[in-house]
Amino acid sequence: MQQATVSTEKFMNIVRKYTSFEELTPTLLREFIEKIIVHECSYDENKNRRQEIEIYYYFVGKVDLPE
Repeated sequence: MQQATVSTEKFMNIVRKYTSFEELTPTLLREFIEKIIVHECSYDENKNRRQEIEIYYYFVGKVDLPE
């Protein structure tokens, strides 16, 4: 529990540092993102292409957003 609190606080410190930015810079990405996993694409029955991308943030891990 204490480790999760420390990790969340570290992440929030980075968020506070960049609350207002004009462009996405390499420095900003390096501070926020630990890794990005791009999965192989697939096609549904209507031939629509789908590709899953997972973004893992430092200190908090993967955040699942609603579709």
